[in-house]
Order: sequence, then structure tokens, then C-alpha cells
Amino acid sequence: MPAALRGLPFHHRLDEGRPVDAHRQSRRLRLCALLALCAAPAGSPRESAAQGTPAATASAPAVRPLAVDDLVEFLRLRFPAMRIVAQVRASCLASPLGAADEQRLRTAGADDKFIADVRASCVAASAPVAAFDTAGGMITPRVQQMQRACERGTLAVCDSVADLYVEGIFAPKSRSRAADFLLVACGAGRAPACDRAVDVLDASPEAADQQKAARVLTQRCDDRELAGCRRLGGLYEKGRGVPKDGERALALYRRACDGGAADACVDASALLLEGRGIARDSAAGLDFLTKACERGAAPIAALHCAVAGAVHARAGVPADDARAAALHQRGCEAGDARGCGELAALIQGSRVAGRSMAEAATLYDRACAGGRAGDCAALAALLSEGKAVPRDVARATQLYRRACEARVGAACLALGRMVLAGDGQPRSLAVASDFLERGCVAGDATACGEQGRLAWSGAGAARDPDRARALLAKACDGGVLAYCVDLAQALVAGAPPTDSAWGRAAALAGRACDGRVPRGCSWLGAALQAGRGATADPPRAARLFAAACEASDPAGCTGLGRALADGQGLAADPARAVATLEQACTLGGGGGCDALADMFWSGRGVPRDRGRAFVLWQRGCAADGATACHNLGQRLVKGDAIAKDEARGAEALARGCDGGEARACGLLAEQVAAGRGVPADAARAQALQARACELGWTDKRCRR
Repeated sequence: MPAALRGLPFHHRLDEGRPVDAHRQSRRLRLCALLALCAAPAGSPRESAAQGTPAATASAPAVRPLAVDDLVEFLRLRFPAMRIVAQVRASCLASPLGAADEQRLRTAGADDKFIADVRASCVAASAPVAAFDTAGGMITPRVQQMQRACERGTLAVCDSVADLYVEGIFAPKSRSRAADFLLVACGAGRAPACDRAVDVLDASPEAADQQKAARVLTQRCDDRELAGCRRLGGLYEKGRGVPKDGERALALYRRACDGGAADACVDASALLLEGRGIARDSAAGLDFLTKACERGAAPIAALHCAVAGAVHARAGVPADDARAAALHQRGCEAGDARGCGELAALIQGSRVAGRSMAEAATLYDRACAGGRAGDCAALAALLSEGKAVPRDVARATQLYRRACEARVGAACLALGRMVLAGDGQPRSLAVASDFLERGCVAGDATACGEQGRLAWSGAGAARDPDRARALLAKACDGGVLAYCVDLAQALVAGAPPTDSAWGRAAALAGRACDGRVPRGCSWLGAALQAGRGATADPPRAARLFAAACEASDPAGCTGLGRALADGQGLAADPARAVATLEQACTLGGGGGCDALADMFWSGRGVPRDRGRAFVLWQRGCAADGATACHNLGQRLVKGDAIAKDEARGAEALARGCDGGEARACGLLAEQVAAGRGVPADAARAQALQARACELGWTDKRCRR
């Protein structure tokens, strides 16, 4: 034996005295390295590995499961059986031993014990690979493991598997397969999985999936699950997965509702109230809505009690204020601001016995805090009036502002009127005009009308007749008929008697009169008496005047008094004329004071009394009677039967001009041009003359 081999283990001397075969040597080194039995020669990959050289990194063998070929080679190389078995146990067999494998090992020198030991060793698991799913696509090994976990009872995993199928990630996109795994969890008692399975199937465009959803819900409903009955009713209502059948949908909703499912009561109500696939039945629909309010939890009550209460209070069924109040109370207690506000309105309207206005104010306050700007305005009105609750103008103003900023037109209107009156804040025509403008933009027709009146008079801003007419028309068209009369007056201001505007004006006045606006009847009566815009009809005019006067309209009493004095449309009756004109004057009608003053000034039908006439003109002018102001001013500046006083006369004429009396503007222009009673001002005089001509002054200077 060569000296170099002495002292080495037996297996290092296996090739002693044999020629070296390169392939055989490589095979031997690999097997030795695998079993960690052989010492690598110098410079070999194994030695390089020990030294950390790049060669080692590139070719160091990796441990792997052993094949039968490896065992045969070990036996042929006479490796110790004990070491071979130890390595098999450490690395496992690549595959289980078959009969042919045992025969090969016996041929290579293995005995029964060796084969038994090898057979008892571990077998390496096969490498995981993707597989085809029944939905027609590939699923990864991880998904396969999740599927097996779901089927073995790890129910939370079922949702994850369903997600993968719904999204089409690592599994084919299939709602049907997703539902299969959700139904595994559903069958094991996981209720959310049941709901989600139906959601997944119902959202599918495939008819088969929708039919599967219907089958699942049918079983759940049969098992007395109310949610299942309700959802199944929805499928029958829409015709998804089942034939469309409104009657069956209603029966399913009713079953769930009677069992206590308030949502199903709401569904049944909508079906009946809207007549969706079934005969409309408002009474039955309201009954279901009422059940939803009374039986539902707070969120349901908050959503539906106010609606049910409003129907009971206003329409759909015979009015039942007590029931409406109870439903609104339930909604309010559930946190619905609308319920609080509606209940407050019922109390304010004296429709709920035993409830005070103080309670209404508290309820309005809750509704306002809940974001209902209209109820903020309602509370502000109570606080501003101070009748049922202590007056608090400061808080009322704050609430009105809050509501106005939320585009509640009535609140902006109220603020405008408060500013005009100087109620709780400085009087300012400009600020009032701004609030009225905001109210009009927010849709409040009355605010448009009030803004139109300001634009016509020029209060708070430059006079703008065209804008005034547009605003008054908006108010009139918005249903506030009193402004139709203002529009009629604005249309004919300065127009000759033959102008077509008189016809439209008469129609507007007639519309207002038909809408029970006394001033409209008075205006129409004047048009019929003069034959402007309509065929002259003094008897009808007198009847209209009488009706308006009976409604305490001063213009109506004025028209009737003049008709009685002149015998127009009815028999002349001076005594009754005086009484009627006195009534008009007392009601604040400047025209009535002026007409009565004319009678006393001229002694027509009554004894002449110019002192009394002068007093009546003063009263008429103070009541904004433009004609009375003209007559008073004319006599003051001329000293006609009274002491001349051009300064007071100019004041009266200015007031008459502002009220639209053309003659007052013309006479005042003369006074201003000459500086009589007022400082001379050519520019102002020219403007006043233009205003007089615009208002229909018949002086020849307007024809230049």
C-alpha cells in the first residue's frame, strides 16, 4: 500500500492501484460530498469551498432527496450501510420504493434490513405546481391550500378564497365559485358569509348566478330568516333570478315585516305607495310605513317617522293629528331633526292638544341645531314676535342670519323688514335692500316684491323702473298677488289712456281681485270706471269698490265714496259719500282724505269748509296720499285761501312727487328753478321736470 494511503479510512482506498477514470472520479466525489464521507483532494471544489474561493461558490453541491440510482451507486462503491441509511433519513427519498427498486438494490448488494430501513425513511414531498380549477382557469398552490383549509372548517379562510375568485387574482374570475366557498361557511353557521354569497351572486350578470342567489334566499326564508325573506322579496320585485312578481314580493316583505324586520316594512310601503308592479294602495302603504316607524330601531325611526307623520298630518289618509304627533315625537326622540321641526309646526298650529308654544320653541331649537335652517327661521319668528315666548330680538336676528345664509328666503325677507323698521338694529335702506335681494334670489316671491317696491321708489338706491317692474312681475308670477297690483300701477305710470299697457294692467288687477286681494278689486274698479284697459262699466266698478271697502281697503272706500258723490254707477248720496270717504281717510287712505277735502273745499254736496279741507289734505299727505300732497303743496306755495308758506309747500310737493304724482313733480320743478321755498338748483329742477314727464305730466314742456 502506498505510504500516502496509510492511516486513511477504508473508503479512501477504494481506487488503490486502479487507473483513474475522470467521469468515475467526478461521480465518486459528488456522492462523497453528499454523504460528507470523502476528503476532497487539494484544489478541488470542496477544498476551495472551505477556503471561501469563487470556485467553491459556483460548484458546491446542494443537499437534495436521494434517488434509487444514488443508493445503487453507494452500494456499488461499498459505502457502509449504516451511513447510507442515516443519509437517507436526513435527506429523504425522492420517491417511495417500488418492487423494481427493491430488486435493483438487492442486485447491488442490499440485504432485507437495509431495504426495510430505507423503506421506513421519509419520502420528500413533490414540488407544488399550479392546477386547473373547475371554473376553467389556473389556481396557485397557495389557493389550493386555502381551499382545503376552508373545506376542513377554517371558515375565515372561505372569505379570502372568495375574494380571490371575485377579483380574479391567482384564481379564475368566477362569482359562482366565490359563492361556493362562502356557502361552505354559510352552511357551517357563519351568517355574514350567507349574506355575502347572495351579494356576490346577485351582482353577477349571469342568469345562472342570479338563480342560485334566489335558491339560497328561498332556503333561508324557509328557515325563518327574516333578512332572507326581505331580500328574496327584492328579487321578485326586480325579476332577478326569478320571474318578476309584485304580489309575491309584497307577501315576502309582509312576512319579514310582521316578524319585526322594519326595513321590510319600508320596502312594502314603497311598493304600495308607488304602485311598483302592484296596484297602488296609499292607505296600506302608509300603514307599513307607520309600522317601520313604530317598530324600527332609532336609525329607521329617524328616516321614516317624519314622513309617516307628515302624511298623517296632511295627505294620503284622513287627517289624524294625534297619530302624526306621536310619529313625529318618535322620530324626534330617535334623533331626526325633521321630526322635531314637524312636531313643533303642529303644536304652533294648535293641532296637538296639551302642548305649549314653549315646547314648540324647544323643538324648533332642536331642529335648528340639527341643521334645519327653516326651523331656525321659525324659532326666530317666535322670538321676534315675543307673543308666545319671551321676546329676544338679538337671538332672533342671529337665527334669521343663519337661516338667510342657508338660502331660506323667508329669513332674508324678515331681516330686510327688521332693518327697514329699525327693529333691534340701525335702520338702513341699503342693508335692507341687500337682504331683500338675497331673499328674492333664494326664491321668496314676497322678498322680490318688496325689493321691487324699493326699486320703484328709489329708496336705498337709484330709482330703476325697469328693474322694479321685473321684480314685481317675479313676485306676481310667484303667487303673491298683492304685487300684481303694484305691477299694474308700474306698467301704466305715465302711459296715455290709450296705451295697451292699460289692458295688461287691468288683467293683473283682475287676477289679484279674483285671488281675494281687495286692493286689486279697487284698482280694477277704477279702470272700469274710467274705461282704461277695459270697457267702461260704472255699475260693476261700484260693486267692486263696495266689496273692497267692506274688506277695509282704503282705496275701495275712496272709489265708492267718489262714486256716491258723483252718482257714477249708483245713485248719488252725498251724506253716504262723506261717511265713506271719512272711513277711507281713517283707514289711512290718503286718496280718501283728498277726495273728502275736495268736497269741503268746493262745497260740493256739503257746506264749504276750507279749514277742514286743509286739515284733510294734511292728513292725506301724512298718509302718503300723493294727490293730497300736491293739493296741499299747491295751496301753500300760492297762498290759496291759506297763509302762503313756500317752504312747507315745497316739502309737501316733494312728498307728492316721491309718491308718483306728476303734477307735484312739475310744480316742484318750477319752485326749485326759481329758488322759491328751496335753494335754486337748475340740475335738480331739470331732473324733477323729467320725472314729471315720465309720470305722465300733460304740460306742453313734456312735448318738446
